[in-house]
Parts: sequence; C-alpha cells; structure tokens
Amino acid sequence: MRINKTALAVVTAATLSLTACGGGSSSGSGDTGSGGGADGQAKVDAAQKVIDAAKAVPTTEDLGAAIDVASLKGKTIYSIPIDSKAEFYTAGEKAMKEVAAKAGVNFVTFPSDGSQTSYQQGISQAINAKAGAILLNGPLPTTLGPQIDAANKAGIPVIPLHLTDKDSPSADGIEYEAFAPFNEAAKLMALDAVVGAKGEAVHALIIQSSETGPAKGMVETMEKTLSDDAPSGSKATVVNVAVPQWSTQIQGQVQSALLKDPKINAVLPIYDSMALYAIPGIKQAASNREVPIYSFNGTPSILKLVQDGSVAMDVAENPDWVAYVNIDTAFRAMLGADPIAKASGPLRVIDSSNVADTGNPPESGKGFGDEYQGAFLKVWGLS
Repeated sequence: MRINKTALAVVTAATLSLTACGGGSSSGSGDTGSGGGADGQAKVDAAQKVIDAAKAVPTTEDLGAAIDVASLKGKTIYSIPIDSKAEFYTAGEKAMKEVAAKAGVNFVTFPSDGSQTSYQQGISQAINAKAGAILLNGPLPTTLGPQIDAANKAGIPVIPLHLTDKDSPSADGIEYEAFAPFNEAAKLMALDAVVGAKGEAVHALIIQSSETGPAKGMVETMEKTLSDDAPSGSKATVVNVAVPQWSTQIQGQVQSALLKDPKINAVLPIYDSMALYAIPGIKQAASNREVPIYSFNGTPSILKLVQDGSVAMDVAENPDWVAYVNIDTAFRAMLGADPIAKASGPLRVIDSSNVADTGNPPESGKGFGDEYQGAFLKVWGLS
C-alpha cells in the first residue's frame, strides 16, 4: 500500500538518495549566508511540488496474499507500547483492539510507562498468559534480546511495530515486522520547512528522542534534505529529549535553543506530540517572530493545532490504517504465513489547505478515504 501513484512518482523524482550525514549537534552546507535569490526560489518550487503531491488522499494497493484467520478466533495478542499514556499510542492501541475483534481475537495492552523494566514485565506477562503474539509498539527489540528469546522458545512470535523505516532491514532474529515510512515523513517535514522559509536559508531546530528506533534515520534524512534540497546556508541544530522527559524538558530546550540562535526559523519535532511542549518554548523565546512547526504522526490533538495555526504542517498517518497493517502482520505471524515485505501504512501531508478533511475537530482515521477497511477484511476472508 502506498500513496497515489502520481504523487509517489513526483516524490520519487524529486528525492535524491539519502545517505548518513556527519555527527555533531549542527549540520548544513557550511555556508552561513541567508540564502535566497534564484537558487532559493528554485529550491522552494521543487519542494512545493513534492508537498503538493503528498497532500493527495492515499489509495489502497496490494495488501498481500489472502489469509484465512478463522482459526485465530479466541486467541490473544499482547501489545507493549513505548508509553501507554501518550495519545498517539493510546489511539493506536484502541484501533488495534477494534481491528483484532473483527476476527474474534482478544487484544491486551500492557500499561507500560516508558521504562525498560515495564517492557520486560510486559513480555513476561504475555508469555505467562500464553499469548498468540507479542507486539512491540515502540520498544526496541535490540534492547530486549533475552526476553524475545524466551518468547520465541515459548512459540510466541515477537513483532515490532512502527519502529523500523520501511526501507531498512529488521533486527536480527525478527521474522515479522510492521514498518513505517519514517524517513519519507522526515524528508517531507524538511521540504515543507523549505517552502515556509520562502527562499531564505532554513535554520531548523530538530527535536529527537534518540532511544526510539526511527530517530537516527529521521534526523539524518532531515539533515541531508537541508543540505541538498534547501537554499544555501541551511542547517540544523539537534536537541535530544527522552520520551519520559518530554513534558519537563522540551519547552526549556526549545526556549534555550531559540535564545542562543535567533536565526532558527523552523522547529521540526520528529513526533508530533512533542509540539505540545515546543509551542510554549517558542512563545517564550520568539514571541516577536514566526517560527513554524513541522512534524509527523497525525495525532488528532496536533491536527487541531494545525487548524488553529499553532502547527504549520503534520505529515499524518492514519492510526486506523496502521492498526490494520499491524494486526495483519500479527495474523500472518500467528498463522505462519509469509510476511509482507515493507508492510506499512501511507502518509498524507496535512496543513491548513486540507486539514478540514480530518474533521472539526479532527478525528483519528479521518482524511484517508474509507476503502482500506473493507479491503483488509476481504484479504482475511471476513467479507
């Protein structure tokens, strides 16, 4: 499944291959000038074409070989989110529970708190409950080797969700995984910042959580995009805030960064829930100038901030569509069917021009059409 073929062609044609950038807290072309001029306008025009294409409503294609899920009725799936209280994960867990129920499969969300101990406890509980599958909805499998080995010995597949970019390989020992278009989203965030800067150099503040799987690739992608596809002089400053510290540290780090570098003209949190804490930091440090936020996920409360003008753009996923992908992957693992390569939900750029499609106020699942639910049920033999 992917975005509209025409849109994808435009994105692909405008996208250069992505390679890792050098380390450090700042990166860019090395030119600290303001950019602008003919070069700046050309970069804006190219970026605008990609963004416009990515605003299209995604279409459903190639969901994989049909499977019969009737034998799974009554089995249980355990899910361990990276933080069970974060809105994005709350919405996703609820959606997966509803999707699993369509096949008569029980779904249990372990109340994780963002700590490694809670993830370990969740896997142990799932093994003791003889779960049919364990979903890692954010926790890194590379940090849970002994627990995953124990699950495998018990005959329970462990399936990472929304953790690895769709163009990257799974961790060793992982046969089934539901991927996500993280790096594609990161590029769209950076390109929209180029559009928003109107031909001037982009001085971006990237907020990451380095302990999460997508962080490294997303940061490198944004840095590479600013180097290759933004006006000369564009660069990024990167700050790191661990997931449990978002509510206590993001505002201060954003405020400090903007006061230290008054040229910062875009804030790019790699996950949109970070924006809740970035906004007051921007207001405190840069109340006299515009510093737009470009982010990724499509969380309804953040889409409401797009409607209100507090967030410029959100590269949105549909938690409901992602839930179907995740549960489809779990069903295939439980049945021993072949996994689907690069299984992933689609993206849609949401800004002031199309945010009304997501509802007023925005609702989880709106703005992505309504074909995918029936398509998945047909693949599973339920319609």
